[in-house]
Amino acid sequence: MSILTSLNFGWLSGTQANLIRTAASNYFLDSGVQWGAAPAVKGVRDAAVELLHTLVAVHAEVFSGAKPLLDRTLGILVEGLIDTFISLVHENSTKELRSLDANGFCQLMLELEYFETILNPYFTPDAREALKSLQGLLLNKATETVTENVENPGHNRRATRGSEDAVTDDKPPGMTMSPDDLIAHAQQYSSELLQAELERTHINTACFVESIPLDSAPESAKRAYASFRGSLDSPSRNYRGTQGTASPSYARNRRR
Repeated sequence: MSILTSLNFGWLSGTQANLIRTAASNYFLDSGVQWGAAPAVKGVRDAAVELLHTLVAVHAEVFSGAKPLLDRTLGILVEGLIDTFISLVHENSTKELRSLDANGFCQLMLELEYFETILNPYFTPDAREALKSLQGLLLNKATETVTENVENPGHNRRATRGSEDAVTDDKPPGMTMSPDDLIAHAQQYSSELLQAELERTHINTACFVESIPLDSAPESAKRAYASFRGSLDSPSRNYRGTQGTASPSYARNRRR
């Protein structure tokens, strides 16, 4: 069964939607990071690369069977991924994502920019607007967390590997970080790390910029592809559930 038979008026079927949601949930909630006490940013995490392998699987299926529909299908997939991120943030705002410290915020901003750079050809206007809303949600959550940590020292904090490099350490005790401060730190990490991480993981995502046989893809991408093909006949719930509410945009060029 081809992926094309599971498309209905341009929207992903529940089967592919379930794959997206599972991959997004693993990335956000099951990667071993406590977002309220995150370690220092060292680069793009393996969890981010693994998430992209789900998209590699769909890319391989469509490229081999219906290349003219590749842009449309990947565009739908990217929109669904960002919408799922937003839903997960809302659904877990009092659980796994109840707090987001400065390190966690910078980590997620780096990885969202990493996703956006790699998947740029497939970002629709709706996906870009959704990404801004997601970035705004995370900025608001990080601002609240940093303020709460200043008002309640020790709350949501624990010793973490790499914590000696925490981005909040350059602030005198008792001082909070403004949204502009958080954005500036995130931009600094992006300028220092993004290009190197794109080069480091190029083989994992090369299919988005050049055609490579699936045999040349990493083993985890091959496993994702096999899982994708095997799940096409499985029933699943429809995808586009609760939408995230509008949030302020994450302004890359925001200035104080």
